[in-house]
Amino acid sequence: MNEPKELETMQDAAPDAEAQGSEEESFKKLFEASLKEQPVVRRGELIRGVVVSSNVDSVTVDVGAKAEGAIPASEFEQAGLSVPNVGDEVEALVQSVGGSAGVQLSVLAARQREAWIAVEAAAESGETIEALVTGEVKGGFRVSLSGLNGFMPRSEADTDARIDAAQIVGKSFPVAVLEATRKPENIVVSRRKPLSVEQEAKREAFMATAAVGDKVSGVVKRMTNFGAFVDLGGVDALLHVSDISWRRLEHPSEMLSIGQNVSVEITKLNRESGKVSVSMKALQADPWEKVSTTYEPGMRLTGTVRRLLDFGAVVELEPGIEGMIHQSELSWTKRDIKPAQVLSEGDVVDVAVLEVDAEARRIRLSLKSVTENPWQVWLSEHPVGSKVTGRIKNITEFGFFVPVAEGLDGLVHLENLSWEKSGAEALQEYSKGQEVEAVVLGVDVDKQRISLGIKQLSEDPFEVFMAGVKRGQSVHGTVVEMKPAGAIVELAEGVRAFLPMREVPRDHEELKPGSEVEAKITDVNHKRRQVELSIRQHLRDEERDAVRNYARQAAQDDTPSALALELQRKLLAGQDKSGKV
Repeated sequence: MNEPKELETMQDAAPDAEAQGSEEESFKKLFEASLKEQPVVRRGELIRGVVVSSNVDSVTVDVGAKAEGAIPASEFEQAGLSVPNVGDEVEALVQSVGGSAGVQLSVLAARQREAWIAVEAAAESGETIEALVTGEVKGGFRVSLSGLNGFMPRSEADTDARIDAAQIVGKSFPVAVLEATRKPENIVVSRRKPLSVEQEAKREAFMATAAVGDKVSGVVKRMTNFGAFVDLGGVDALLHVSDISWRRLEHPSEMLSIGQNVSVEITKLNRESGKVSVSMKALQADPWEKVSTTYEPGMRLTGTVRRLLDFGAVVELEPGIEGMIHQSELSWTKRDIKPAQVLSEGDVVDVAVLEVDAEARRIRLSLKSVTENPWQVWLSEHPVGSKVTGRIKNITEFGFFVPVAEGLDGLVHLENLSWEKSGAEALQEYSKGQEVEAVVLGVDVDKQRISLGIKQLSEDPFEVFMAGVKRGQSVHGTVVEMKPAGAIVELAEGVRAFLPMREVPRDHEELKPGSEVEAKITDVNHKRRQVELSIRQHLRDEERDAVRNYARQAAQDDTPSALALELQRKLLAGQDKSGKV
């Protein structure tokens, strides 16, 4: 009975074991299938994933295979990338898989792997790649090539060995790979090599088309004491310091700086030697072309002392325009004074223009003419109209000079000697050393002239006489001189008039010096002190007045007399005529 029962138990359990084995087999197949469906993350693999979280320390990326990988946030900056945002896709290299750290990724390593491929390809093909100059080190510069560190010797930094580090540090440039080994890691690059190729091509193109007189643009590359070198695009041209500006420069840095863009004109070009000279001022208007209309003698200006010479000082009036103050124009009282005793370079001074010669490009200036001087002091103490006395210093054909103060002379001109006599006649009455009194007529401080007058000590007899008469009035006078065209008649002492012969009736007695005449004033010129007379008009007006008087008397009588009728006839005839009596 026992055996059958055990057998029955075994028979009942067999189906259960068989079912369990079938389930395990099914799970295994499902697990293997899921592994086939999900990609496997392997160390050293380059993958792409989506950022699922980010903080200051790390960036978490979904890499698939139900796994996430971490990337140190600092690597993005090292690789020259910005820290990504959630949802951004990044490419990274799997550094490790498993363990407590999970999947570790690196964007820097990924960049470096790609960079090595590019560096090695460039080294083999000779093509250029982009490199960032990160700093200056002994013998050259440190560069970054997409995360790879490289070295650029100073001699390979530029075609000009004197290049300043500040011109390239922090900037990216195409470079040629001279050497690249992974173990030991060593990358040597050259910026000069591709530059030389590029510049040579540009030089050939420039020389093939450029000509003297062309207007071109360039960049100031470097400067020396004598000028600046301008890169015209593969060709370094000399911009001499004298061709930078019309104003005088001591050094190019006064107007230029490294890296500055400038417009220039080609002034010299030698295709064989490759030398080119350019000018900035050739494109600027010559300031001397407008000098003749801008500056004139007597002007007062402000300028800057640029240079001191033994015989004077050079003053800049505007960029490109300079004037000279001769040592004789530095002081009113000191002679042969040295410019350095009065001025210093850089002084801003007020000056007066003495002479302008635009053709000779010369302007004469004066310092003393704008400072207080004895002429001005004398004028303030002796205004116009005041009287002075002094002894005649010397006599000339146009007048004589009278000292009025130490070093100051006043001029009495011929015209200001006498109201009655001619200048030459009056001058004969004076002699050197004679003491005279005179009136101050005017002072020209700039020209250092004092004008004096002696006749002005008394009233002008002409004006005194003319104040009592008027045009159309009859006057009496005496003939003092006969001339072909008429007679000179003295009306009063110092007052003479001209009587034209055409204004003397034919039947009038002959005129001669001493003859008494009565004539009418027909014209007066106060400025020229001229009076013109007419005897003809005087007689005609006198007869007309007499006729009118007789006619008026006759009209009052009942029976006109024969004389009254005759006078009336003449009056009526006179009204019909405008001719002579």
